[in-house]
Amino acid sequence: MNTRVLFVSVVTVGALALTACGSKGEAGPSAGSGDTLTLGASVSLTGKLAREGTLTQEGYKLCVEKVNAKGGVKVGGKTLKLAVSYQDDTSKPDTAAQLVDQFNDQGIKLILGSYGSANTEAQAAVIERNNQVMVDSSGADDKIFAKGYKRTFAVLSPASEYAASIVKALADLASPKPTSVAFLSADDGFSKTAADGGVAAAKAAGFTVTGPELFPNGATDVSSALNKVKGSAPDVIIGSVHLAEGVAIVKQVKELGLKPKAIGETVAPPTPDFVTTLGAAADGVLGSSQWTKAVSGKDDYFGDASAYDADIQKAFGHAAGYHNAEASAACLALVLATEKAGSTDPTAVRDALAALDVTTFFGRVKFDATGKNVTKPMVVIQIQGGKAVTVWPKDMAEGSLVWPALGS
Repeated sequence: MNTRVLFVSVVTVGALALTACGSKGEAGPSAGSGDTLTLGASVSLTGKLAREGTLTQEGYKLCVEKVNAKGGVKVGGKTLKLAVSYQDDTSKPDTAAQLVDQFNDQGIKLILGSYGSANTEAQAAVIERNNQVMVDSSGADDKIFAKGYKRTFAVLSPASEYAASIVKALADLASPKPTSVAFLSADDGFSKTAADGGVAAAKAAGFTVTGPELFPNGATDVSSALNKVKGSAPDVIIGSVHLAEGVAIVKQVKELGLKPKAIGETVAPPTPDFVTTLGAAADGVLGSSQWTKAVSGKDDYFGDASAYDADIQKAFGHAAGYHNAEASAACLALVLATEKAGSTDPTAVRDALAALDVTTFFGRVKFDATGKNVTKPMVVIQIQGGKAVTVWPKDMAEGSLVWPALGS
């Protein structure tokens, strides 16, 4: 294992002191030793996923603050302060998996997921082997949950709904409806699964479909893929992407002279950096989101979605994004399951997670037999005047869809 990763400093949220770590197989901090319950979190603080990883860590930090403000985690007649031990996985799946093993060696059995599907998939296999338990905040690829794992639970909607939700929103809201959709996708597992879900939804809606055309994950030049769909003059271009590729699509659609009525993208548009980077060029772009401040539901720790947004702004100086929210929801789910189990034993917590059914600021959290949260819908936002406005589903809409979105 890379020594630069192995010996990074362990960061503790707030001023909480970590309890001493046990050796493998012995009771450690996540067994509730002393007066502190310590969760392990490998997060992407450097590398290509650093921005999303930082937003994930912010969500975990706010959760710790809120839980401790309520007194802590009530477990078997004791109340434990909550802490998180962080390590930087440098955006690499192999490192993310190795760090989960390292947490296990320290006796930390309760784990919060890293950022992204590749990292989460690598971690899930280790979690299963070590009899740990993980709540996944951002690994959405459906394929993670098709492998029979029993100890990984995802609070977020699955990857197959990301691009599909944009298609469904356009079919429901756009007038006149578009007739053709071209799909572009990064070549990572999450993005390809999301694109496949979008293609299926577009065909079901009766749209003519082109693609998906693939480009390398993390690409900042997607012109080759765009040139391949240019000849079909699609009404809508949907990118199954992360931030870097999403920014590139918006820039290069204009540079190459494509004139779609709308651009829709997964992941990128709700990220605060999207508008900051693109400025006025971001206006009109549609994005799928796990959460917005228009989502209904509340809980005793975070209140409702608007209160959550206010807390993120106060703590970190920017509007809450869904990367923040899904991380806080994952942490909350693990806390609630530990309290329900009345124990920090990972198998008891696993069983409590499997039976969990709660309404939170993030929406409903209830897992199916594979560990997916299939009860919470995706939402679709549109950048309007530099702000992300929820436009779909209709019962959560903050504003109307601007159509044609790009004025073409």
